[in-house]
Amino acid sequence: MPSTSDRTPAPLARGFTLVELMVTVAVVGILATVAVPSMVGFVNTSRLAGASEELTASLQLAKSEAIRRNRVVTVCGGTDGSDDCTGSASWGQVIVKHDGGTGDDPAVIRRFEFPGGVDVQSSVDEIVFRPSGTVDAQQTLTACIPVANPPLNIREITLMVGGGVATAKKGGGGSC
Repeated sequence: MPSTSDRTPAPLARGFTLVELMVTVAVVGILATVAVPSMVGFVNTSRLAGASEELTASLQLAKSEAIRRNRVVTVCGGTDGSDDCTGSASWGQVIVKHDGGTGDDPAVIRRFEFPGGVDVQSSVDEIVFRPSGTVDAQQTLTACIPVANPPLNIREITLMVGGGVATAKKGGGGSC
């Protein structure tokens, strides 16, 4: 008579049951439903923050370059990757340039194209920094994403006469 120690154990079943897989898929679906709107809002907030920070950095650069070079430096808007100012209050990119470009010292100091979906408007066609680093009048630039998520979809960048920059978040109710 064989002893119980001579018997080989039955192989254990490996893998997942259909019920376990269906529960996992349902949990992943619920998490995705909750996470996707938050992720869209996060991406929009990041785009908007990047555009407003780039505008702020460009204005600060223009001020410091005007003082350093002891000459006029202009900040203006452009489109299509061109180094020319468009003369429009709607900016697809920001251009920082001075008025005496040469081969060794090109006129364009900085050019940045705004990410897709970000609308940038200015109260003027161009902002001119004097060699002292000041401007003639206070100016306002507005970066906006025309969506309801995030609720604060507008960044208002204010350039003061002395060259200081302040940024404020505002809600546009999904529009610019």
